[in-house]
Amino acid sequence: MGNFRYIAVDMKGKRQEGTLGGYTREEVSAELRKRGLKPVSVEPVRGKKRSWKLSEINLTPPKVNPALKVIFFRELSTLLDAGIQLVDAISIVQLQFDDKIFQDALGDILVFVKAGHPFSDALAEHKNIFPGFVISLVHAAEMGGGLDQILSQIAIYIEKEDDVRKRLNSAVAYPKFIAGFFAVVLAGVMFGLMPKFADIFDSFGAKLPASTQIMIDISEFMSTYIVLEAIIGGGIWIGFKAFKSSPGGRMFIDKHIFKLPVAGHIIHKSLISRFAKTLSVLIRAEVSIINALKIAGDTSDNVYIKQITENIATQIAHGRSLGGQLAKYNDIFPVMVSSMISVGEKSGALAVMLEKISEFHEADFNASVDKLSKTIEPIVMGGLGVIISIIVVTLYLPIFQMSSAIH
Repeated sequence: MGNFRYIAVDMKGKRQEGTLGGYTREEVSAELRKRGLKPVSVEPVRGKKRSWKLSEINLTPPKVNPALKVIFFRELSTLLDAGIQLVDAISIVQLQFDDKIFQDALGDILVFVKAGHPFSDALAEHKNIFPGFVISLVHAAEMGGGLDQILSQIAIYIEKEDDVRKRLNSAVAYPKFIAGFFAVVLAGVMFGLMPKFADIFDSFGAKLPASTQIMIDISEFMSTYIVLEAIIGGGIWIGFKAFKSSPGGRMFIDKHIFKLPVAGHIIHKSLISRFAKTLSVLIRAEVSIINALKIAGDTSDNVYIKQITENIATQIAHGRSLGGQLAKYNDIFPVMVSSMISVGEKSGALAVMLEKISEFHEADFNASVDKLSKTIEPIVMGGLGVIISIIVVTLYLPIFQMSSAIH
Protein backbone atom coordinates (compact mmCIF):
# COMPACT_ATOMS: atom_id res chain seq x y z
CA MET A 1 0.00 0.00 0.00
CA GLY A 2 1.34 3.43 -0.97
CA ASN A 3 0.39 7.07 -1.10
CA PHE A 4 -1.08 8.71 -4.19
CA ARG A 5 -1.20 12.41 -4.94
CA TYR A 6 -4.49 13.40 -6.53
CA ILE A 7 -6.05 16.41 -8.25
CA ALA A 8 -9.84 16.41 -8.39
CA VAL A 9 -12.83 18.73 -8.76
CA ASP A 10 -15.99 18.73 -6.64
CA MET A 11 -19.61 19.10 -7.76
CA LYS A 12 -19.22 22.88 -7.96
CA GLY A 13 -16.14 22.60 -10.14
CA LYS A 14 -13.76 23.69 -7.38
CA ARG A 15 -10.33 22.15 -7.56
CA GLN A 16 -9.00 20.03 -4.69
CA GLU A 17 -5.72 18.20 -4.26
CA GLY A 18 -4.04 16.05 -1.63
CA THR A 19 -2.79 12.53 -0.89
CA LEU A 20 -4.61 9.26 -0.24
CA GLY A 21 -3.39 5.79 0.68
CA GLY A 22 -4.24 2.88 -1.60
CA TYR A 23 -2.92 -0.11 -3.51
CA THR A 24 -3.80 1.10 -7.01
CA ARG A 25 -4.86 4.23 -8.88
CA GLU A 26 -8.28 2.67 -9.45
CA GLU A 27 -8.79 2.17 -5.74
CA VAL A 28 -7.89 5.79 -4.98
CA SER A 29 -10.11 7.02 -7.84
CA ALA A 30 -13.03 4.97 -6.46
CA GLU A 31 -12.52 6.46 -3.01
CA LEU A 32 -12.54 9.98 -4.48
CA ARG A 33 -15.82 9.28 -6.30
CA LYS A 34 -17.35 8.10 -3.03
CA ARG A 35 -16.46 11.47 -1.59
CA GLY A 36 -18.25 13.22 -4.44
CA LEU A 37 -15.08 14.24 -6.26
CA LYS A 38 -14.20 13.75 -9.93
CA PRO A 39 -10.58 12.51 -10.29
CA VAL A 40 -8.47 14.46 -12.73
CA SER A 41 -5.00 13.13 -11.92
CA VAL A 42 -3.86 10.33 -9.59
CA GLU A 43 -0.12 9.70 -9.36
CA PRO A 44 1.99 7.69 -6.88
CA VAL A 45 4.08 9.69 -4.43
CA ARG A 46 7.73 8.90 -4.88
CA GLY A 47 9.51 8.10 -1.65
CA LYS A 48 12.89 9.08 -3.02
CA LYS A 49 14.96 11.38 -0.85
CA ARG A 50 16.17 14.48 -2.52
CA SER A 51 19.01 16.75 -1.49
CA TRP A 52 18.30 20.43 -1.20
CA LYS A 53 20.31 22.82 -3.33
CA LEU A 54 20.97 26.42 -2.48
CA SER A 55 19.87 27.43 -5.99
CA GLU A 56 16.44 25.94 -5.32
CA ILE A 57 15.71 28.23 -2.37
CA ASN A 58 13.42 31.01 -3.63
CA LEU A 59 12.55 33.98 -1.42
CA THR A 60 10.43 35.55 -4.14
CA PRO A 61 7.58 34.13 -6.28
CA PRO A 62 8.91 32.05 -9.20
CA LYS A 63 9.29 33.98 -12.43
CA VAL A 64 9.24 32.86 -16.03
CA ASN A 65 11.21 34.42 -18.85
CA PRO A 66 8.78 36.55 -20.92
CA ALA A 67 10.30 35.08 -24.10
CA LEU A 68 8.91 31.66 -23.12
CA LYS A 69 5.43 33.11 -22.71
CA VAL A 70 5.70 34.79 -26.11
CA ILE A 71 6.59 31.44 -27.72
CA PHE A 72 3.77 29.69 -25.85
CA PHE A 73 1.01 32.09 -26.90
CA ARG A 74 2.31 32.48 -30.45
CA GLU A 75 2.55 28.74 -31.12
CA LEU A 76 -0.75 28.09 -29.37
CA SER A 77 -2.37 30.69 -31.63
CA THR A 78 -0.89 29.01 -34.72
CA LEU A 79 -2.12 25.56 -33.69
CA LEU A 80 -5.62 26.80 -32.91
CA ASP A 81 -5.74 28.63 -36.23
CA ALA A 82 -4.83 25.31 -37.90
CA GLY A 83 -7.92 23.70 -36.38
CA ILE A 84 -6.25 21.77 -33.54
CA GLN A 85 -8.26 21.49 -30.31
CA LEU A 86 -7.09 23.54 -27.31
CA VAL A 87 -6.21 20.50 -25.16
CA ASP A 88 -4.13 18.94 -27.94
CA ALA A 89 -2.48 22.28 -28.73
CA ILE A 90 -1.42 22.79 -25.09
CA SER A 91 -0.09 19.20 -24.99
CA ILE A 92 2.03 19.82 -28.10
CA VAL A 93 3.39 23.19 -26.99
CA GLN A 94 4.15 22.05 -23.43
CA LEU A 95 6.76 19.54 -24.61
CA GLN A 96 8.95 22.31 -26.09
CA PHE A 97 9.94 23.97 -22.81
CA ASP A 98 12.80 22.97 -20.52
CA ASP A 99 12.01 25.54 -17.83
CA LYS A 100 10.65 23.43 -14.95
CA ILE A 101 8.51 26.18 -13.42
CA PHE A 102 6.82 26.97 -16.73
CA GLN A 103 6.47 23.30 -17.70
CA ASP A 104 4.84 22.45 -14.36
CA ALA A 105 2.45 25.38 -14.73
CA LEU A 106 1.48 24.29 -18.26
CA GLY A 107 0.99 20.72 -17.05
CA ASP A 108 -1.34 21.98 -14.33
CA ILE A 109 -3.21 24.12 -16.88
CA LEU A 110 -3.57 21.12 -19.18
CA VAL A 111 -5.07 19.05 -16.35
CA PHE A 112 -7.53 21.85 -15.58
CA VAL A 113 -8.62 22.25 -19.21
CA LYS A 114 -9.02 18.47 -19.60
CA ALA A 115 -11.35 18.53 -16.61
CA GLY A 116 -13.64 20.89 -18.53
CA HIS A 117 -12.64 24.21 -16.99
CA PRO A 118 -12.26 27.33 -19.15
CA PHE A 119 -8.76 28.16 -20.32
CA SER A 120 -8.95 31.56 -18.57
CA ASP A 121 -9.70 29.88 -15.22
CA ALA A 122 -6.75 27.56 -15.71
CA LEU A 123 -4.47 30.55 -16.36
CA ALA A 124 -5.88 32.31 -13.30
CA GLU A 125 -4.47 29.50 -11.14
CA HIS A 126 -1.01 30.84 -12.00
CA LYS A 127 -1.33 34.61 -11.63
CA ASN A 128 2.36 34.88 -10.74
CA ILE A 129 3.09 33.85 -14.37
CA PHE A 130 0.04 35.10 -16.28
CA PRO A 131 -1.12 38.63 -15.29
CA GLY A 132 -4.75 39.71 -15.04
CA PHE A 133 -4.54 41.38 -18.44
CA VAL A 134 -3.87 38.03 -20.14
CA ILE A 135 -6.59 36.24 -18.18
CA SER A 136 -9.19 38.90 -19.02
CA LEU A 137 -8.33 38.82 -22.73
CA VAL A 138 -8.60 35.04 -22.87
CA HIS A 139 -11.91 35.16 -20.99
CA ALA A 140 -13.24 37.76 -23.45
CA ALA A 141 -12.17 35.56 -26.39
CA GLU A 142 -13.89 32.54 -24.84
CA MET A 143 -17.10 34.55 -24.62
CA GLY A 144 -16.92 36.16 -28.05
CA GLY A 145 -14.70 33.84 -30.11
CA GLY A 146 -11.42 34.42 -31.92
CA LEU A 147 -9.16 32.89 -29.26
CA ASP A 148 -6.34 32.32 -31.77
CA GLN A 149 -6.25 36.03 -32.71
CA ILE A 150 -6.32 37.15 -29.08
CA LEU A 151 -3.43 34.82 -28.21
CA SER A 152 -1.42 36.34 -31.05
CA GLN A 153 -2.11 39.86 -29.68
CA ILE A 154 -1.07 38.72 -26.20
CA ALA A 155 2.24 37.42 -27.60
CA ILE A 156 2.92 40.77 -29.32
CA TYR A 157 2.04 42.70 -26.17
CA ILE A 158 4.32 40.60 -23.91
CA GLU A 159 7.13 40.87 -26.45
CA LYS A 160 6.91 44.67 -26.50
CA GLU A 161 6.76 44.84 -22.71
CA ASP A 162 9.87 42.68 -22.48
CA ASP A 163 11.64 44.90 -25.01
CA VAL A 164 10.86 47.97 -22.89
CA ARG A 165 12.35 46.31 -19.79
CA LYS A 166 15.47 45.25 -21.70
CA ARG A 167 16.02 48.75 -23.07
CA LEU A 168 15.75 50.27 -19.57
CA ASN A 169 18.10 47.67 -18.08
CA SER A 170 20.56 48.18 -20.91
CA ALA A 171 20.58 51.94 -20.39
CA VAL A 172 21.52 51.71 -16.71
CA ALA A 173 23.60 48.49 -16.66
CA TYR A 174 27.00 50.04 -17.46
CA PRO A 175 26.63 53.09 -15.15
CA LYS A 176 25.53 50.75 -12.32
CA PHE A 177 28.61 48.58 -12.87
CA ILE A 178 30.95 51.59 -12.89
CA ALA A 179 29.32 53.06 -9.77
CA GLY A 180 29.56 49.71 -7.95
CA PHE A 181 33.20 49.28 -8.92
CA PHE A 182 34.00 52.80 -7.80
CA ALA A 183 32.25 52.20 -4.46
CA VAL A 184 34.53 49.19 -3.84
CA VAL A 185 37.64 51.21 -4.76
CA LEU A 186 36.55 54.13 -2.56
CA ALA A 187 35.99 51.76 0.37
CA GLY A 188 39.49 50.37 -0.14
CA VAL A 189 40.95 53.89 -0.13
CA MET A 190 39.07 55.03 2.97
CA PHE A 191 39.56 51.85 5.04
CA GLY A 192 42.95 50.67 3.75
CA LEU A 193 45.05 53.33 2.05
CA MET A 194 44.03 56.41 4.04
CA PRO A 195 45.04 55.04 7.51
CA LYS A 196 48.50 54.15 6.14
CA PHE A 197 48.96 57.66 4.77
CA ALA A 198 47.83 59.05 8.14
CA ASP A 199 50.56 57.05 9.94
CA ILE A 200 53.17 58.30 7.46
CA PHE A 201 52.11 61.91 7.94
CA ASP A 202 52.17 61.52 11.76
CA SER A 203 55.74 60.21 11.62
CA PHE A 204 56.85 63.45 9.93
CA GLY A 205 55.03 65.59 12.47
CA ALA A 206 54.19 68.17 9.82
CA LYS A 207 51.02 70.23 9.80
CA LEU A 208 48.62 68.86 7.20
CA PRO A 209 46.51 70.91 4.79
CA ALA A 210 42.88 71.30 5.88
CA SER A 211 41.56 69.17 3.00
CA THR A 212 43.91 66.27 3.85
CA GLN A 213 43.06 66.47 7.55
CA ILE A 214 39.34 66.36 6.75
CA MET A 215 39.83 63.23 4.62
CA ILE A 216 41.82 61.53 7.39
CA ASP A 217 39.19 62.45 10.00
CA ILE A 218 36.45 61.01 7.78
CA SER A 219 38.46 57.80 7.31
CA GLU A 220 39.05 57.45 11.08
CA PHE A 221 35.37 58.07 11.82
CA MET A 222 34.27 55.47 9.24
CA SER A 223 36.74 52.88 10.60
CA THR A 224 35.85 53.51 14.26
CA TYR A 225 32.07 53.45 13.91
CA ILE A 226 31.70 50.87 11.11
CA VAL A 227 29.25 48.74 13.13
CA LEU A 228 27.09 51.76 13.94
CA GLU A 229 27.17 52.80 10.27
CA ALA A 230 26.05 49.32 9.22
CA ILE A 231 23.19 49.41 11.73
CA ILE A 232 22.08 52.87 10.58
CA GLY A 233 22.33 51.87 6.92
CA GLY A 234 20.35 48.68 7.53
CA GLY A 235 17.76 50.61 9.53
CA ILE A 236 17.33 53.15 6.72
CA TRP A 237 16.96 50.34 4.15
CA ILE A 238 14.44 48.41 6.28
CA GLY A 239 12.55 51.63 7.01
CA PHE A 240 12.36 52.46 3.31
CA LYS A 241 11.14 48.94 2.49
CA ALA A 242 8.49 49.17 5.22
CA PHE A 243 7.41 52.60 3.98
CA LYS A 244 7.24 51.32 0.39
CA SER A 245 5.18 48.30 1.47
CA SER A 246 2.64 50.37 3.41
CA PRO A 247 -0.45 51.61 1.50
CA GLY A 248 0.33 55.26 2.21
CA GLY A 249 4.01 54.91 1.35
CA ARG A 250 3.33 53.06 -1.89
CA MET A 251 0.81 55.71 -2.88
CA PHE A 252 3.29 58.53 -2.12
CA ILE A 253 6.08 56.90 -4.16
CA ASP A 254 3.85 55.99 -7.12
CA LYS A 255 2.33 59.48 -7.17
CA HIS A 256 5.63 61.37 -7.12
CA ILE A 257 7.85 58.99 -9.11
CA PHE A 258 7.07 60.92 -12.30
CA LYS A 259 8.71 64.04 -10.81
CA LEU A 260 12.15 62.42 -10.63
CA PRO A 261 14.70 64.19 -12.85
CA VAL A 262 15.28 62.39 -16.18
CA ALA A 263 14.00 58.99 -14.97
CA GLY A 264 10.55 60.37 -14.13
CA HIS A 265 9.97 61.48 -17.73
CA ILE A 266 10.97 58.07 -19.08
CA ILE A 267 8.77 56.20 -16.59
CA HIS A 268 5.86 58.50 -17.45
CA LYS A 269 6.17 57.86 -21.20
CA SER A 270 6.44 54.11 -20.65
CA LEU A 271 3.38 54.05 -18.41
CA ILE A 272 1.17 56.02 -20.83
CA SER A 273 2.27 53.79 -23.72
CA ARG A 274 1.46 50.63 -21.75
CA PHE A 275 -1.86 52.02 -20.49
CA ALA A 276 -3.02 53.04 -23.98
CA LYS A 277 -1.84 49.77 -25.55
CA THR A 278 -3.58 47.64 -22.92
CA LEU A 279 -6.80 49.62 -23.25
CA SER A 280 -6.68 49.36 -27.05
CA VAL A 281 -6.19 45.58 -27.06
CA LEU A 282 -8.97 45.07 -24.49
CA ILE A 283 -11.44 47.26 -26.40
CA ARG A 284 -10.63 45.41 -29.65
CA ALA A 285 -11.40 42.19 -27.77
CA GLU A 286 -14.81 43.67 -26.93
CA VAL A 287 -14.14 43.97 -23.20
CA SER A 288 -16.37 46.63 -21.65
CA ILE A 289 -14.71 50.01 -21.20
CA ILE A 290 -15.26 49.87 -17.42
CA ASN A 291 -13.57 46.48 -17.03
CA ALA A 292 -10.88 47.47 -19.53
CA LEU A 293 -10.02 50.55 -17.46
CA LYS A 294 -9.71 48.52 -14.26
CA ILE A 295 -7.50 45.94 -15.96
CA ALA A 296 -5.31 48.65 -17.52
CA GLY A 297 -4.94 50.23 -14.09
CA ASP A 298 -3.90 46.91 -12.57
CA THR A 299 -1.31 46.21 -15.27
CA SER A 300 0.26 49.66 -14.80
CA ASP A 301 1.79 48.42 -11.51
CA ASN A 302 1.15 51.86 -10.02
CA VAL A 303 -1.41 52.29 -7.23
CA TYR A 304 -1.93 55.97 -8.03
CA ILE A 305 -2.85 55.14 -11.63
CA LYS A 306 -5.00 52.28 -10.38
CA GLN A 307 -6.91 54.67 -8.11
CA ILE A 308 -7.39 57.12 -10.98
CA THR A 309 -8.69 54.43 -13.36
CA GLU A 310 -11.12 53.15 -10.74
CA ASN A 311 -12.47 56.68 -10.21
CA ILE A 312 -12.79 57.19 -13.97
CA ALA A 313 -14.53 53.81 -14.37
CA THR A 314 -17.07 54.87 -11.73
CA GLN A 315 -17.74 58.14 -13.55
CA ILE A 316 -18.11 56.38 -16.92
CA ALA A 317 -20.66 54.05 -15.35
CA HIS A 318 -22.69 57.21 -14.66
CA GLY A 319 -22.54 58.32 -18.28
CA ARG A 320 -19.39 60.47 -18.34
CA SER A 321 -16.93 60.35 -21.26
CA LEU A 322 -13.50 58.79 -21.00
CA GLY A 323 -11.68 61.75 -22.58
CA GLY A 324 -13.40 64.25 -20.30
CA GLN A 325 -12.50 62.28 -17.17
CA LEU A 326 -8.87 61.79 -18.22
CA ALA A 327 -8.58 65.56 -18.75
CA LYS A 328 -9.10 66.02 -14.98
CA TYR A 329 -5.78 64.26 -14.34
CA ASN A 330 -3.53 66.24 -16.67
CA ASP A 331 -0.55 65.65 -14.36
CA ILE A 332 -0.61 62.03 -15.61
CA PHE A 333 -2.52 62.17 -18.88
CA PRO A 334 -1.41 65.12 -21.06
CA VAL A 335 -3.96 67.23 -22.91
CA MET A 336 -2.98 65.55 -26.19
CA VAL A 337 -3.95 62.14 -24.78
CA SER A 338 -7.35 63.19 -23.43
CA SER A 339 -8.11 65.19 -26.61
CA MET A 340 -7.26 62.28 -28.94
CA ILE A 341 -9.38 59.93 -26.83
CA SER A 342 -12.30 62.37 -26.96
CA VAL A 343 -12.01 62.46 -30.75
CA GLY A 344 -11.85 58.66 -30.83
CA GLU A 345 -15.01 58.39 -28.73
CA LYS A 346 -16.93 60.77 -30.99
CA SER A 347 -15.75 59.10 -34.21
CA GLY A 348 -16.20 55.52 -32.98
CA ALA A 349 -12.48 54.80 -33.44
CA LEU A 350 -11.38 54.75 -29.79
CA ALA A 351 -9.20 51.63 -30.17
CA VAL A 352 -7.42 53.17 -33.16
CA MET A 353 -6.73 56.41 -31.28
CA LEU A 354 -5.42 54.51 -28.27
CA GLU A 355 -3.10 52.57 -30.57
CA LYS A 356 -1.80 55.86 -32.04
CA ILE A 357 -1.25 57.26 -28.54
CA SER A 358 0.66 54.12 -27.57
CA GLU A 359 2.86 54.27 -30.69
CA PHE A 360 3.64 57.98 -30.18
CA HIS A 361 4.66 57.59 -26.53
CA GLU A 362 6.55 54.38 -27.27
CA ALA A 363 8.62 56.22 -29.89
CA ASP A 364 9.18 59.07 -27.42
CA PHE A 365 10.17 56.55 -24.76
CA ASN A 366 12.68 54.85 -27.09
CA ALA A 367 14.22 58.19 -28.02
CA SER A 368 14.51 59.15 -24.34
CA VAL A 369 16.17 55.85 -23.43
CA ASP A 370 18.66 56.19 -26.30
CA LYS A 371 19.44 59.74 -25.21
CA LEU A 372 19.82 58.63 -21.58
CA SER A 373 22.24 55.84 -22.49
CA LYS A 374 24.38 58.28 -24.51
CA THR A 375 24.49 61.00 -21.84
CA ILE A 376 24.55 59.11 -18.54
CA GLU A 377 27.82 57.27 -19.21
CA PRO A 378 30.00 60.39 -19.74
CA ILE A 379 28.28 62.10 -16.80
CA VAL A 380 28.99 59.17 -14.47
CA MET A 381 32.56 58.77 -15.72
CA GLY A 382 33.21 62.50 -15.45
CA GLY A 383 31.78 62.69 -11.94
CA LEU A 384 33.80 59.71 -10.74
CA GLY A 385 36.92 61.19 -12.36
CA VAL A 386 36.46 64.43 -10.43
CA ILE A 387 36.03 62.56 -7.11
CA ILE A 388 39.11 60.41 -7.74
CA SER A 389 41.14 63.50 -8.67
CA ILE A 390 40.13 65.23 -5.42
CA ILE A 391 41.15 62.17 -3.37
CA VAL A 392 44.52 61.82 -5.12
CA VAL A 393 45.36 65.52 -4.83
CA THR A 394 44.28 65.54 -1.17
CA LEU A 395 46.54 62.59 -0.37
CA TYR A 396 49.62 63.82 -2.22
CA LEU A 397 49.37 67.55 -1.42
CA PRO A 398 51.22 67.17 1.94
CA ILE A 399 53.96 65.17 0.19
CA PHE A 400 54.43 67.93 -2.37
CA GLN A 401 54.56 70.55 0.40
CA MET A 402 57.12 68.61 2.44
CA SER A 403 59.20 68.02 -0.66
CA SER A 404 59.22 71.76 -1.40
CA ALA A 405 60.20 72.55 2.19
CA ILE A 406 63.17 70.15 2.02
CA HIS A 407 64.47 71.79 -1.18
